[in-house]
Amino acid sequence: MADETILVGDAGGTNVRFALAHVSGSHARGGSVALAEVWKRPGADFPTFEDALGAYLAETNPNLSGASFGLAGQVENGKVPLLNRGWTVDLAQVRDRLKLSRILVVNDFYAMARSAPELDHTIELSPGTPDPNGSIAVGGPGTGFGVGMLRRYSGKTKGWVVVGGEGGHQTYAPQTDLEWKLLERLRADLRVGPGDISNEIVAAGAGFEVSLDAVHAIMGHRQRSLTPGQTIDMAKGGDPVCIEFCRIRAACVMTAMGNMALACGAFGGVFIAGGVSVHLEPWLREKAALDRFYNRGPRTDLLRPIPIRLITSETAPLLGSAKLWLDERERGWV
Repeated sequence: MADETILVGDAGGTNVRFALAHVSGSHARGGSVALAEVWKRPGADFPTFEDALGAYLAETNPNLSGASFGLAGQVENGKVPLLNRGWTVDLAQVRDRLKLSRILVVNDFYAMARSAPELDHTIELSPGTPDPNGSIAVGGPGTGFGVGMLRRYSGKTKGWVVVGGEGGHQTYAPQTDLEWKLLERLRADLRVGPGDISNEIVAAGAGFEVSLDAVHAIMGHRQRSLTPGQTIDMAKGGDPVCIEFCRIRAACVMTAMGNMALACGAFGGVFIAGGVSVHLEPWLREKAALDRFYNRGPRTDLLRPIPIRLITSETAPLLGSAKLWLDERERGWV
C-alpha cells in the first residue's frame, strides 16, 4: 500500500496532544509508523477540543489521509464527554473540520493499550517470563485511571485486539489499617460525592487533593496545600506523610493490576501506564507494592512469572492510535 499521513490525537484530563503519523508499507507485513510534528498543550488552554485541533492544524497545515483519536471518555450518540476535562467532543463537528472519509475515535486508554507491544523502550519494574501467546494487561493512573487488555488475533491478518473498559472506577480495596482509615475518611468527605470509593479517587490525579488531605488527617498532621510535584519531591526527601501517600497510591495501582491480571489471564505481561505512575516508580518497585500484585493465595504461583513494565513514553497513545487506524484498514474493525 502507498505511504500515508494520518492525524493522531490524545486528549486526557490534563493535556491534549497531536502528531502526524507517517504510515509506510503494509501493516500486516511489518509496515512502520513514524510520528512527526508532535504537539502538546494543557487542555485548560482551550475551551473545546475543536479549538485545540484548530490550533494544531493552523501550525502544521497537513495533507491527511485519515485521523485517529484517543479521548478520555466513551462515545455516546456521536459525542465523547471527557469527564476529567469538562469537554464534550462532537464527532460530527470534528468530521466537518477535517473533511476526511476515515476517522477513528476510541477511548484514550484503548489507544494506550494498543501501543504496549509496539514500544521500543519501557522500564522493568519486576522481571518475569511472559507467555508469547498470552494476553497483556495495561493500566494505571493519570488524571483518571485507565485500563485495557490485549489479545492476540490470528485471523487472515495477524495482530492484536484491544478490549477496553472503565476499570479505574472499580471499588478501592484497602488492606492495611491506614488504608481502611483512608477509605472511611474519603467516604465522609463531601468533596467525593455519593457512591463507592474508586481506585481513581485514591490513585489518580482526579482524587489527589482529597486523598492527600485524608492521609494528613489520619497521620495527625496539619493539612498542607501541595502540588503533585511537590509531594513527590517531599516523599523522596523523607517527608513521612508524602511517603505514605505515595505508598498507598502504589499499592492501589498494583492491587488493581493484579486483579486485572487474574481476571483476564495476562500471562503475556502487565504494563503500568499513566503520568501519575511514572512519578510513582520508586514506590511501585517496593516489595510491599509488588506483593500486592503477586501474593494471591493459591494463585500466587500463577502470577509469579508475569513481568511488570512501566510505560514512560508520552507519545505512546499517539502511536497506539496510529496502529489502531492501521488495524481497521487491514481487517475492517478494531
